[in-house]
Amino acid sequence: MPFRLSTRGHYAVLLMYELARAGDSFCSLADIAGVQKVSPGYLEQIVRPLRDAGLVESRRGFGGGYTLALPPSQITVGNIVRTVEGPVVPVKCAGEGDVPDECPDNCQARRVWRKVGEAIDSVLDSVTLEDLLQE
Repeated sequence: MPFRLSTRGHYAVLLMYELARAGDSFCSLADIAGVQKVSPGYLEQIVRPLRDAGLVESRRGFGGGYTLALPPSQITVGNIVRTVEGPVVPVKCAGEGDVPDECPDNCQARRVWRKVGEAIDSVLDSVTLEDLLQE
């Protein structure tokens, strides 16, 4: 199976893009789900860590919903993906900290996989929501 981010990370970027498109307006998850053709329940799970991380604000009641907590120019795709998925690691042994038991201590490829992870982070961190709005 090829390396790819999860559906969760992909939908988080779509959710944040829709909030950026809305500007200062609050949007309901049902509206975003309709536009992006995703489950509102799944978006509810995704928005929680984004709110906890201070990337999204919420308001209850009439006219409520969600909005960006920061300008689109200050939120990168990397911020979004790492918030909902954690660090981007192409293989288990390339992460920081303890190496899993199934990874050999002398793994010659570990350095390469860490560079791959760093390159992915660099690309994700180079794109802001503002950039996505301009495309």
